[in-house]
Amino acid sequence: MPPSRRKTSSAEPARDQALAAIVPYVPTVGDTGVVIDVEGSLVDGTSAPTLPAIDRAGQTARVAAATFERDGYKHLIKAAEAVYSYPANGSRLSLPAQKMLNFMIHLAGSQNFANKLYRLPKKVVRGNHKGNERIFDALKEIYESSLVVIGPFRGRRSRAELRILSSYVRPEDEVEIDSADIHFQFTDAFLELQRSSQLWARLSGPAMVKVTSTYALKLYEIGMQRYQMDHPSLTLDIETLRKLLNVPEGAYKDFGILRTRTIDRAMAEVNQLAPFRVEMPEDKMKRKGRKIEEVTLDFHAKDEDEAADTFLERERSSTVRKVRRGAEEGGKPLLTGAARSTLPEPAPPLPDADDAEALWAAARHALSQKQVPSPLLRDLSVVGIEETARGTRKLVLRAGHAATAETARRSHEATMRSVLSSLTSGSIAEVEFQAARAGR
Repeated sequence: MPPSRRKTSSAEPARDQALAAIVPYVPTVGDTGVVIDVEGSLVDGTSAPTLPAIDRAGQTARVAAATFERDGYKHLIKAAEAVYSYPANGSRLSLPAQKMLNFMIHLAGSQNFANKLYRLPKKVVRGNHKGNERIFDALKEIYESSLVVIGPFRGRRSRAELRILSSYVRPEDEVEIDSADIHFQFTDAFLELQRSSQLWARLSGPAMVKVTSTYALKLYEIGMQRYQMDHPSLTLDIETLRKLLNVPEGAYKDFGILRTRTIDRAMAEVNQLAPFRVEMPEDKMKRKGRKIEEVTLDFHAKDEDEAADTFLERERSSTVRKVRRGAEEGGKPLLTGAARSTLPEPAPPLPDADDAEALWAAARHALSQKQVPSPLLRDLSVVGIEETARGTRKLVLRAGHAATAETARRSHEATMRSVLSSLTSGSIAEVEFQAARAGR
């Protein structure tokens, strides 16, 4: 699970603070740019970040660079201003294009959003798909798109439309040549938006690529920016919600249809994959007669048991996850008895090296059922997943006290190895205990 978000000062060491901090949006006195006007209104004064002033040194750039150095594409940093933007002129980006853009933004962030031609390996965005034609179709979509960002400009609330890409390279033999990377360059305005940002979302690359709808992806991004804030709720009028979720213009005009076709399905998928739960409470909806005018989205961090379930859920196939979402829609099983027994069996979970915290949460949950002392488990924290000299992988844990490491090694190592092997189908079957360094 991601680290706790806390405020930092610019005087603190940039690298350490960048890795540790996820800064929530806190409006300042006189900040009038958080309300979207005619194009759709955020009725909550703290709902969305504003366009940054041009001379502010951005925390987002420092976080992106430090995260890329440590994690590569396992975690992606995206400016909050970009999270709350939406395509201009009623257009929409396809799901592959949205995912690709997140990887592109993170790559540029690794180099302080410098104005240059970037090279992104195809394998980063392609996943298991072997063809290349979709990649350059998505890249063309991004090139032809603009984003709407709302915020103050020279003392007035403004609606800015930013072109995303100034250029990209599309080889003639793109389908046949697998080694050709993606080359692109962002516009000055789009780079400045990212470079000046003080706020961001920290996305999980492996979780993001498993999202199967444009609506769920945007909801996931918003949740990752908000769920650890002191007040992690977002109140939106319906038109703004439609824009942020990239609902096609003119589609699903009735709120009931909009909810069942987009919002509920997006929430169900996000709740399977994310470290938080999102809800849209009925009692927080604002009505005018029978018409729903505003809704509130609540984001809550999952507890340890839910985190363990999320780890297992993320490693199931997309088909199995979809069936399970349908079977448990609304919190009540839709399939029972013999019909429910026909559901596909979950695929064995694979190791999630990107999210070692989630693996350890799942392991702790299982170990607590095997009489491993809870105080001992609480005293162990995750260092990471490492390769061994034999070519296998191990989970490295750090003990708060030397006695904890010794007790765990002597009395519980075999049990922990068995649990890890079971959770990861044998991919991680070893564990290492490190004692806390002197002075800590």
